[in-house]
Amino acid sequence: MFKFQSRSNAAILYFNADAQRLLDIVGKEASPQGILTQQQIPAAIAALEAAIRAEDERLQGTPPEPQAFVPIPPQPEPGHDTDTPPVQTVSLRQRAQPLLQLLRESHAADEPVVWGV
Repeated sequence: MFKFQSRSNAAILYFNADAQRLLDIVGKEASPQGILTQQQIPAAIAALEAAIRAEDERLQGTPPEPQAFVPIPPQPEPGHDTDTPPVQTVSLRQRAQPLLQLLRESHAADEPVVWGV
Protein backbone atom coordinates (compact mmCIF):
# COMPACT_ATOMS: atom_id res chain seq x y z
CA MET A 1 0.00 0.00 0.00
CA PHE A 2 1.07 3.52 -0.75
CA LYS A 3 -0.13 6.38 1.43
CA PHE A 4 -0.10 9.80 -0.24
CA GLN A 5 -0.47 12.82 1.99
CA SER A 6 0.21 16.47 2.57
CA ARG A 7 -0.20 18.70 5.58
CA SER A 8 -3.27 20.39 4.11
CA ASN A 9 -5.23 17.23 3.15
CA ALA A 10 -6.36 13.85 4.33
CA ALA A 11 -4.19 10.93 3.29
CA ILE A 12 -5.21 8.66 0.44
CA LEU A 13 -4.24 5.02 -0.05
CA TYR A 14 -3.50 3.11 -3.24
CA PHE A 15 -2.60 -0.51 -3.80
CA ASN A 16 1.00 -0.95 -4.96
CA ALA A 17 0.20 -1.62 -8.64
CA ASP A 18 -2.11 1.38 -8.88
CA ALA A 19 0.35 3.69 -7.13
CA GLN A 20 3.18 2.48 -9.34
CA ARG A 21 1.16 3.20 -12.48
CA LEU A 22 0.31 6.72 -11.29
CA LEU A 23 3.87 7.44 -10.20
CA ASP A 24 5.17 6.20 -13.57
CA ILE A 25 2.84 8.64 -15.30
CA VAL A 26 4.11 11.58 -13.25
CA GLY A 27 7.73 10.54 -13.75
CA LYS A 28 8.49 9.39 -10.22
CA GLU A 29 9.97 6.12 -9.04
CA ALA A 30 7.66 3.97 -6.94
CA SER A 31 10.13 3.91 -4.06
CA PRO A 32 9.00 3.26 -0.48
CA GLN A 33 9.25 7.01 0.23
CA GLY A 34 9.04 9.99 -2.06
CA ILE A 35 7.93 13.54 -2.61
CA LEU A 36 6.30 15.69 -5.24
CA THR A 37 7.53 19.18 -4.48
CA GLN A 38 5.42 22.29 -4.93
CA GLN A 39 7.36 22.98 -8.14
CA GLN A 40 6.74 19.45 -9.50
CA ILE A 41 3.00 19.32 -8.82
CA PRO A 42 1.81 21.30 -11.90
CA ALA A 43 3.75 18.98 -14.23
CA ALA A 44 2.40 15.93 -12.38
CA ILE A 45 -1.18 17.19 -12.78
CA ALA A 46 -0.60 17.86 -16.48
CA ALA A 47 0.92 14.39 -17.00
CA LEU A 48 -2.01 12.66 -15.30
CA GLU A 49 -4.56 14.68 -17.26
CA ALA A 50 -2.77 13.91 -20.54
CA ALA A 51 -2.67 10.18 -19.73
CA ILE A 52 -6.38 10.24 -18.88
CA ARG A 53 -7.22 11.93 -22.19
CA ALA A 54 -5.08 9.42 -24.09
CA GLU A 55 -6.79 6.46 -22.40
CA ASP A 56 -10.23 7.96 -22.99
CA GLU A 57 -9.49 8.37 -26.70
CA ARG A 58 -8.03 4.90 -26.98
CA LEU A 59 -10.92 3.18 -25.19
CA GLN A 60 -13.95 5.00 -26.50
CA GLY A 61 -13.08 8.06 -28.49
CA THR A 62 -14.97 10.16 -25.91
CA PRO A 63 -14.42 10.56 -22.19
CA PRO A 64 -16.61 8.40 -19.95
CA GLU A 65 -18.54 9.89 -17.06
CA PRO A 66 -16.15 10.36 -14.11
CA GLN A 67 -18.06 7.90 -11.90
CA ALA A 68 -18.97 5.34 -14.57
CA PHE A 69 -17.32 1.95 -14.93
CA VAL A 70 -16.11 0.98 -18.37
CA PRO A 71 -17.38 -2.57 -18.97
CA ILE A 72 -15.22 -5.02 -20.85
CA PRO A 73 -17.36 -7.15 -23.16
CA PRO A 74 -17.27 -10.82 -22.19
CA GLN A 75 -15.35 -13.13 -24.46
CA PRO A 76 -17.06 -16.50 -23.99
CA GLU A 77 -14.91 -19.51 -24.60
CA PRO A 78 -16.31 -22.86 -25.66
CA GLY A 79 -17.64 -24.73 -22.66
CA HIS A 80 -17.78 -21.67 -20.39
CA ASP A 81 -20.89 -20.19 -18.82
CA THR A 82 -22.16 -17.26 -20.90
CA ASP A 83 -24.49 -16.03 -18.13
CA THR A 84 -21.57 -14.65 -16.12
CA PRO A 85 -21.79 -10.85 -15.83
CA PRO A 86 -19.13 -8.87 -17.69
CA VAL A 87 -15.96 -7.88 -15.89
CA GLN A 88 -15.73 -4.19 -15.12
CA THR A 89 -12.48 -2.30 -14.78
CA VAL A 90 -11.67 1.01 -13.17
CA SER A 91 -10.51 3.55 -15.71
CA LEU A 92 -7.45 5.71 -15.23
CA ARG A 93 -9.84 8.67 -15.00
CA GLN A 94 -11.47 7.12 -11.92
CA ARG A 95 -8.26 5.78 -10.41
CA ALA A 96 -6.43 9.10 -10.66
CA GLN A 97 -9.18 11.37 -9.28
CA PRO A 98 -8.21 11.13 -5.58
CA LEU A 99 -4.56 11.81 -6.37
CA LEU A 100 -5.43 14.67 -8.72
CA GLN A 101 -7.59 16.26 -6.03
CA LEU A 102 -4.81 15.86 -3.47
CA LEU A 103 -2.29 17.41 -5.88
CA ARG A 104 -4.54 20.37 -6.73
CA GLU A 105 -5.41 21.12 -3.11
CA SER A 106 -1.81 20.71 -1.97
CA HIS A 107 -0.60 23.02 -4.72
CA ALA A 108 -3.18 25.64 -3.74
CA ALA A 109 -2.01 25.34 -0.11
CA ASP A 110 1.66 25.57 -1.18
CA GLU A 111 2.39 22.11 0.27
CA PRO A 112 4.31 19.15 -1.18
CA VAL A 113 2.78 15.69 -1.49
CA VAL A 114 4.70 12.84 0.10
CA TRP A 115 4.27 9.08 0.30
CA GLY A 116 5.60 6.37 2.54
CA VAL A 117 6.36 8.67 5.44
